[in-house]
Amino acid sequence: MVGASLLFSVMGACYRVALQEGLPTPAAPFARGVITLLIILPWLLRVGGAGMVTRRPWLMTWRCVAGLVAFQCSMLALLLLPLADAVAIGQARPIWAICLAALLLNEALRRDRVVAAAVGFLGVLIIANPGGHFSWGLVAAVGAGISGALVLISLKKLATTEPPMRIIAWYAIASTVCWAPLTAMLWVTPSWQAVGLLVFGTLMSVVGDYMVSMAARRAEAGLLAPMEYAQIPSGALLGWLVFSEMPGWGLPVGVALMLGASLYLARSAGRR
Repeated sequence: MVGASLLFSVMGACYRVALQEGLPTPAAPFARGVITLLIILPWLLRVGGAGMVTRRPWLMTWRCVAGLVAFQCSMLALLLLPLADAVAIGQARPIWAICLAALLLNEALRRDRVVAAAVGFLGVLIIANPGGHFSWGLVAAVGAGISGALVLISLKKLATTEPPMRIIAWYAIASTVCWAPLTAMLWVTPSWQAVGLLVFGTLMSVVGDYMVSMAARRAEAGLLAPMEYAQIPSGALLGWLVFSEMPGWGLPVGVALMLGASLYLARSAGRR
């Protein structure tokens, strides 16, 4: 899960640079869907239509819808906020995931896990430091966190019956079909640099999605969600290197709180 979070940071930076060239935001998820299908084409040809048949079509649809909302909200947040802030605010997923896991997966709502996730989220707030100013970027980042938690919950339920490649393929098809009309209406011809960034970012997302699906087979959703905090310091580093965005004093304090919470959760799971 930590490895997937780092790859998603790279993906976000690549997509942000591509979108800043003037591409409409629907172009990013559309390109992700198309490029993902090209990447997994050998698998699709090998398994054929039978490999795409799911035992849980409604749950798979839920995962796709939540993923579409989460990704689009993330793209809007990346455009409207500094990279580190967009990533940090989106990491409210642990709070939502722990509550939703208790409701939907019947996972125990353990006090120590709730406290650890809350401490980690406090670190998120310290890093984000929105300063009380309203921004649609903040709304988008919060939306990305809530819908991202739903994605994690659905992946946990799907992991019992569906292989990771099937889940990735379904989401790629949904992204392509959903965003194709809007991309065509708002079409802007991308540069070769933008195309290369979209391809590389999508490759990172495919590997990251596969790693998340594998993680969901091996641990509870409430434990996996806080591990995504690793995306925040990596996002801040990329924001500094690529966009010259200097993180504030809250970065080391916030990261210390998040890492402490994640390490506690990992040790707690290991003891159990």
